[in-house]
Amino acid sequence: MQAEKFHGIIGDTNPIVHNGGVVYQNGDQSPEVVYFSGWHDDNGPRVTVAQFSVEDNVLEDLSWVDWDSVASCIGMDVEELKGYAVSENVLARALVYESVASHSGFMNLDSQPRELSLEEAEKEYGDFVDQCHAAPLTTITPTP
Repeated sequence: MQAEKFHGIIGDTNPIVHNGGVVYQNGDQSPEVVYFSGWHDDNGPRVTVAQFSVEDNVLEDLSWVDWDSVASCIGMDVEELKGYAVSENVLARALVYESVASHSGFMNLDSQPRELSLEEAEKEYGDFVDQCHAAPLTTITPTP
């Protein structure tokens, strides 16, 4: 994977193993997220990899969302959540997408997420995550 600029990581500092995402920019397009969600099955640790854009106004992009339900699910005031959804801070908006996915599922953000073994995910995305950690990040604290 290539990134022109990294905005940061949402979730755990080791997102592949402990659920989280890398927020990055490629050119003039909207910021993107590669999000890793781990689980186990009979074959061992697995990772679902979802990719989605972070739009400037998450409320408009995800107009189908029941914001009261999402806020209740994550234990946040709905007005605070909506503030994050329209924030200038890319990481704040990315966290809103993560919250919606936690409530409604990543299939609503990426209709074709990939399922990989943990080993495959680390092999394919490990360098990308390491590059994000090494990059000079413009902002880490996702404030609305």
